[in-house]
Amino acid sequence: MITGLITAARTYAEAVTGRSLASKDYIMTLDSFPYYIDSVSSQEAYPPSYYALPRYSTTLWNYSQMLKLSCAPVTDVSSIVYIDVDGDPQTLLPGIDFIVDYAAENCRIFTLPGAFWPPTEYVTNAVIVNFTAGYDPDPTAILTIEAADLESLPTPPDQQASYTLAIGIPMTTHTALMMLVGHWYFNREPVAGGSVGSVPIHIDALLASDSVFDFSSTRG
Repeated sequence: MITGLITAARTYAEAVTGRSLASKDYIMTLDSFPYYIDSVSSQEAYPPSYYALPRYSTTLWNYSQMLKLSCAPVTDVSSIVYIDVDGDPQTLLPGIDFIVDYAAENCRIFTLPGAFWPPTEYVTNAVIVNFTAGYDPDPTAILTIEAADLESLPTPPDQQASYTLAIGIPMTTHTALMMLVGHWYFNREPVAGGSVGSVPIHIDALLASDSVFDFSSTRG
């Protein structure tokens, strides 16, 4: 029973927070790569550039091509597979074909400096991003990454020398999970005025405090 309640609490918390509490593999699909939005070339693109909008609407070269992954925290982006204009699958690799910003709340993917995403065939789900997201079970776990070791970011002289990332499950979420399991366990028998599956408002408030930021915005 306890094992089942733990699993139920985790899946409930993942739905409320938008985070992957347990480490799992995910895919994100797109009908095309986002376009560089300019005044001439993008109007002639096929499919039309507005299929990449409104999430990526900007005239800035790098942000208009940025991808944001919708689950946090992303710990690895293994590949991007897309269907080229000839209908054949092609694979892009991190550090070789694109760069990944793991330090962002919502992981960001950019083209290489000065580069552009390749054209795709005009079909549904022409682009698939393969990634892993999830926390270390230890709430206090951290990871320090030297900038020179980051495949996701260039290292100009003015860039930070290192990044310290919290990779443990947020403490408020950890507390809310324990409280939720305890609540469901001690209320496992139906009682008047409530149900076994109800969640107290203070637990929902704790989980909501750790929800991910809105990833539909363009910049940040």
